[in-house]
Parts: sequence; C-alpha cells; structure tokens
Amino acid sequence: MRFKRLISIAAAALAAIAGPAAAAELVYGSWPPAGEYLNRVALPKSFAAIAKETNGAITWKLVPGGQLADPKSSFTAVGDGLIHGALQISVYVPNLVPSLNTIYSTNVFDDDVVAASGAALETFTLNCPSCQAEYRKLNTVPLAGWTSSSYHLTCREPVRSLADLKGKRVRATGGNHDLMTLAGAVPVAATLVETVGLLQRGGLDCQFGVHTWVKTFGYGDVAKFITDLPLGLSGPAIGLPINRDAWNKMTLDQKKVHIRQASRIGAELALGQFVLENEAILKELQQAKGVSLVKPTNPAEFAGLVAKYEKLQREKNIENAKKFGVANPAAIIDAYDAARRKWKPLSKQIGRDIDKFAAAIQREIYDKVDPGKL
Repeated sequence: MRFKRLISIAAAALAAIAGPAAAAELVYGSWPPAGEYLNRVALPKSFAAIAKETNGAITWKLVPGGQLADPKSSFTAVGDGLIHGALQISVYVPNLVPSLNTIYSTNVFDDDVVAASGAALETFTLNCPSCQAEYRKLNTVPLAGWTSSSYHLTCREPVRSLADLKGKRVRATGGNHDLMTLAGAVPVAATLVETVGLLQRGGLDCQFGVHTWVKTFGYGDVAKFITDLPLGLSGPAIGLPINRDAWNKMTLDQKKVHIRQASRIGAELALGQFVLENEAILKELQQAKGVSLVKPTNPAEFAGLVAKYEKLQREKNIENAKKFGVANPAAIIDAYDAARRKWKPLSKQIGRDIDKFAAAIQREIYDKVDPGKL
C-alpha cells in the first residue's frame, strides 16, 4: 500500500510539472518528522501564504517523515521532479554541492545565529557563482537558508573533559567531523535520522548538534547528558529548493511570492527554531526526559581545542573542496568571513524579531537578485 501511495504522489508531482502554469499543486518531500519545526510551523505558514498570494494558482503539498526522499536522495529527487522541494543539507552529498559545502563546513564559534544565517545565505546567493552553478546542474532553484545555533554534545554518559570525549563515537558531519577528530573522538557521518537507531543500539556514544534535535528525533530517550558548552554552529541548510522545470512555469509574480516566503522561512528557522524553541526545548528535556546539563571540569581545554581547530579549518576546507573540483574555495571562505562582519551590526538591530530578520534577508539578499534569471 505504501509503495502504491508513493507512486501516486510521484505521478501527481510529474503531472504538476507537465501541466499548465495556471494551476499547480507542488509536492514538498520533507525528510524530518512531522513534528519538526520546519514541518510543523514554518512551511505550513509559508505554503498558506503562497496559496493566498497566488490566488490558488500554486499550492504546496507537504509530505513529511522521509516518505518520498531521505536526506541524501532529496537533492536528486527535487532535480528529477519526483518532488518539487525538500530540505537539503550539503554534508550528506558533498560531491554534488561542494561549493555550498565549503560554507557549511566552515564552523563559526560564536552563537550569533542571525549574523551567521544572514551571512551564509548572502554568500551562497550573491557571492558564490560556483554554488549557483552546482544547483543549475541539479536542475534546481535554491531558496531559503539558515544556520543552526551552537552545537552541544549530547551523550549516553557524562562528558566533562576531553579525556571523557576521547574514543567516543560521535555523530558529526562537515567541519565538525574534523573538530571531533582533533578532540580525540571517533566521528561518525550518520544522518540525523540514522543517528536514532545508532544511539539506541550503542553504535554511537554522542550526538553533536542542537537541543531541538534531541527532542524531535528522540535522542533524549537514550542520551541523557548534555555538555553545557557551545562548540560552534554551521550552515546553511537550504529550505526551499524548487525543481527548475516547475520554477520556469511560474509567472514573474509567482516567483516573487516564493522569494518573499523564502526570506520568511529562513528567518523562522534561524530564530524561531534554533534560538527561541531551542532554549524552550532544553528546559523541557530537563523536566520531562530527565536530561542533565553537565558542566565541563576545565572549559579552558575546550577553548584550546577550538583555537587549535580554527587555525586548521580554513586549509582543511580548502583542501576538501578542491578534491571535489571547486576552483577557488578560498574566495568562498573569504566572502563568508566578510559577510559575517557585515551582518554583525545588523544582528544587533534585528535582535530576536523574526519579522525584522525576514525583512533584512529580503532587503540585503533577495532584492539584489533578478527572479527571472535565477
């Protein structure tokens, strides 16, 4: 029955691409579970706005929980037209989007999610021609992006020191893979979904990520100890990549509607999920799941780890990017650094206001893009 349902949804998706521009139901195949913030809050709001602002000419059907594509296949599924949109994270397929992955793998060791999200999306959209070329090759128009908040270790046993971390199997991807290696841990490049079973079966000792994932993916049922020390953030995730054939069938006004909602989605995720909900969920995990915050015995040794890694990560990321054929990864990293400096004062003006952040994304990034040339 499930197979037949997938076939029917896929057929509907292909029909939508082939059909007239006057009316289309597009399919967003989201691999996170239905209760995750993207599926529960951000996308329903924006999809309702798109339907309203296009007078029903374009509607989006949200299919969560990885029913149509997993984190890795989401890239080709969108490009091939099996679905029209999906959450895409570069570290799962760095060979397909190595330029984007150069940004994503550049860890930022402060907790300014607004500055990092704005800078990452600006770099990707305006200052990384090879990023856009990679997505053209994938037959996809990439919209909406954000970074996470700072990552924390969430482990089956308390980790208070680098000695405790040594030899631990830690779910870590991108630049975090190298950070955990430097710390003496054993990084495992599992997806967020795969991590659930690995923690349950003892194949992983720790998950390196944000608090919302501990609830959403159920890690807190097994991993009860969060080390109370932020260790860098990463991104951008791409939240509204649209199949290019479907995009080309939209009118200019319909494209502008989607771009405005892309600004909104990015702001919603960066602030709504990774700041506001992230803080609330930490308290909930402590109260409802018995999760404990573990204070590091010597924070200075972790600061030393970060300082050592920051000296190494630029050259490591350049080396990795060149292996996948990126011609000038140094220019991408430099653009990201410059954009973060630009967004720092903007972040202070925005604070935690989602509306202000959405307006800033639109003004600073998408108003500088010609929708007809994306």
